[in-house]
Amino acid sequence: MRKICILAITLSCTLFGLAQKGKFSGALSFPIPIGDNFVNENYKGIIDLGAQYRFFTTEFFNLGASVNASFYEFENENFTVQPDINARFIQPRVFGELHVGRLRVQVGGGYTFTSFRTENALGPGQTEKVRDNSEGPNANAAISFDVFKGLFVMAQYDYIKIDTFGSLADNDFNKQIDLVKLGLGYRF
Repeated sequence: MRKICILAITLSCTLFGLAQKGKFSGALSFPIPIGDNFVNENYKGIIDLGAQYRFFTTEFFNLGASVNASFYEFENENFTVQPDINARFIQPRVFGELHVGRLRVQVGGGYTFTSFRTENALGPGQTEKVRDNSEGPNANAAISFDVFKGLFVMAQYDYIKIDTFGSLADNDFNKQIDLVKLGLGYRF
């Protein structure tokens, strides 16, 4: 949790330091796994941090690049003792944004890098750290509403198709991930 707080503070300071003419925005969201997939069945979202830069802007349309970092923890009711497993997703992407008044709609595409980490008990006082990584394309859609100058609320949907890893079976349940992210952001 300490690392997440440090990342959030660093991201905020960087965005405040580089901001010019409203081309930057940052968001803090709650990620919610949905759908029929292993992430929804086994993980709950902790936090999602996002940053966007609009490199082409007009009165009604913007093009930009963004990156999100999401953090999840393992939670499954079928386990009597919850194993220490966590997941991290890094999602760089490009997006197009249509804005009319206080409403903005975005569509984007990119790539997702996932990291699943666990610590297995081998015996008394002995543990083994295991890390499984995967990656795949990401499609994204989002809508945001400006509450007042700079501050906005947002809802975002991500569809991710990753490669399977480790002992996971090669099927859609283990390869497709659906996420909804609800949060607040600020345009600098």
